[in-house]
Amino acid sequence: MKKLIALFPLAFICMVLQAQQTDSTTTKRKITITTGLSVNSGLNYYGRTDSLKSQGIYPFVGITLPNGLYLFSNFIFVRNAVATTYAATTLEAGYKFRNKKENFRGNLFGSRFLYNEDVSLVQSVLKGQAGINLIHTNKIVGIYGGADAKFSDKTDFGVYAGLDHSFRIDSIGKRGVIVIAPAVYGYFGTQRFTKTWLQQKRFLFIPVGEQTVTASSSRFDLLSYELSCPVIYGIGKMNIIITPAFVLPQNVITANGQSTPEADALFYTTATVRFDL
Repeated sequence: MKKLIALFPLAFICMVLQAQQTDSTTTKRKITITTGLSVNSGLNYYGRTDSLKSQGIYPFVGITLPNGLYLFSNFIFVRNAVATTYAATTLEAGYKFRNKKENFRGNLFGSRFLYNEDVSLVQSVLKGQAGINLIHTNKIVGIYGGADAKFSDKTDFGVYAGLDHSFRIDSIGKRGVIVIAPAVYGYFGTQRFTKTWLQQKRFLFIPVGEQTVTASSSRFDLLSYELSCPVIYGIGKMNIIITPAFVLPQNVITANGQSTPEADALFYTTATVRFDL
């Protein structure tokens, strides 16, 4: 399975080259290049964080073909009280689809995560992921759902569902558009991944040592609730996106291997500047 995940981006590149050759022999169609930068104030895995409360900075770049095939990559840098370091590169390849009315769309995807060995993020144990995302929109709400498999030394399965409602404000200063889309999501899955890492132990907010934490659970259960409110300002080929989010982690595995009904809530914000060329 791991070999198949590693070869997935290479196979996708071959399909991209073949599709480009086919397009050049028929008619020219638009290829979209996406690039930009995101800053995340609190990296987390369904609300689960490392003890240093790391932040993330990740430039990204991607390409989408007219037939729906796409390839997307993030270059992740982690910033915390200890240092700012390069942490990982992620690759995602897949296929986007939609119906003629454009009120139903989605994508199939496969991802490869290339984390540095010394990264202490909870999610750095993951090596790859594959799944599907689906969206149905109407005049009242957007309905979201999906399922995936996450690969590490174990395989975890997950599903999610969510709702949002978009408010659109046109002609801001006669230029651009603003979209505000409050949303709620629920995430479910197993936690069979096994990773042992060190967390700082504190006494009166003073670091006094480290403890070993191992996460593992085969039970399919609620992982988190999340409330978010993306605010998007679009003008021309540029989008500026600010997304405050409030996540309530559920069934968090503690240092002694037990699962607690819930853990501390986390508020974080993601800011993104994106260009579609």
